[in-house]
Amino acid sequence: MARESEPLGMGEHSSHGHGSTDANRGHASGGHAAPGGLSLAANGLRLEPSETRFEPEVPVHWTFRILDEDGAVVTDFEEAHGRPSHLVVVRRDLTRFQHRHPELQADGTWLVEDFAVPDPGVYRAFVDVVVDGHPTTLGFDLLAPGTVTHDERPDASRRATTGNYELELLTDDVAAGERTRLSFAVRRGGEPVSELESYLGALGHLVALREGDLAYLHVHPEATAPDSGRVEFGARFPTPGRYRLFFQTKPEGTLITAQFDVRVDP
Repeated sequence: MARESEPLGMGEHSSHGHGSTDANRGHASGGHAAPGGLSLAANGLRLEPSETRFEPEVPVHWTFRILDEDGAVVTDFEEAHGRPSHLVVVRRDLTRFQHRHPELQADGTWLVEDFAVPDPGVYRAFVDVVVDGHPTTLGFDLLAPGTVTHDERPDASRRATTGNYELELLTDDVAAGERTRLSFAVRRGGEPVSELESYLGALGHLVALREGDLAYLHVHPEATAPDSGRVEFGARFPTPGRYRLFFQTKPEGTLITAQFDVRVDP
């Protein structure tokens, strides 16, 4: 199966074409109305993983199921952003980001082939699904034993370099509770990239996680031109505090991932 994962930078994913219509350039802004991923159960659904302990760097075929209120396995899912489910895994210090697309088996089991966590620590797994028209993000902690080494994080960061590309978060001020336009510039050699290919049916993908409880915001871009070298998202941050943003886009056919840190004002 395809994957997009840490280390941050170059990733791989099946190619997606892009057209000139707004539908192909971006989804409606907003994403989920409220933060998700804080519970293993929500909206009448419950996440049931087969395993929650993993040896670092040891790949396994990991499975999980989604159960309804009666304990029955859910087998009917609707696509969101071109996929019936999205799995995001990140360590609780907001590092070691992975974005995977599990495969649904006939019995309702979701399979993640060759799943591994790179280092010891406690990870949060977020599963994004849509059932009966209701988007839901469920969360579960995963444990990898061993001595944990934490990376230093800046209070705020707005520039990143990934391979041959320079990325910049152009938005300056972000206030809690207000709709914010997050604008990212994608450049190569200091010039805007003129070819941003479609990725999951849009020009980019953004996951925002709140420091402290890892509340999960998942939004997709507003309509922007593929030759503009810019990807924009409409988002609303629910509370003040620090958030880490994981931004994915596909310039010139190469999937890249970059991280940014923002402080949201009251």
